Amino acid sequence: MDSKILLSILKAGTEKIFESMVRMTVKAETTEEEFVLPQKHVTAMVGFAGTHVGLASIHCSMDFGIKIASSMTGIKIEDLTGEDMRDALGEIANMIAGDFKSRFADNLVEKDSVFDQSVPSVISEEDYSTFTVTDAPRYCLKVNANTGDVFYVELALKEA
Repeated sequence: MDSKILLSILKAGTEKIFESMVRMTVKAETTEEEFVLPQKHVTAMVGFAGTHVGLASIHCSMDFGIKIASSMTGIKIEDLTGEDMRDALGEIANMIAGDFKSRFADNLVEKDSVFDQSVPSVISEEDYSTFTVTDAPRYCLKVNANTGDVFYVELALKEA
């Protein structure tokens, strides 16, 4: 599938999910630059397996992760735990992956069996990098939130 279509699917889902579930307006744009994250950051990811394999992930600062969790759950920032933040970001990654999977299938001729997705995994703390094990093409969105924060949504996907 054309990379422009994949990116537009990912962009539409990311913006919709943040608007409806996080109650936050975001504007996503395609980027080929390496993302720059603060030393303390968090990554939530969901794997794909089946007719296509890959990974969908969201990367943000710990501070923005807490803002997302607070807005999503209604819990005051000072009352949030690290577990609350990781749960919220895992759920956001899961929703972005699920929305992508659904929209992706709508663009295929054979819609019955696209791929399955894993449960979310979340990594947080300091100074780490993530790499997909597959040689799948990588697509990245730089996302600007109405809070002034920037985060990234990444997709690696190829046919199995």
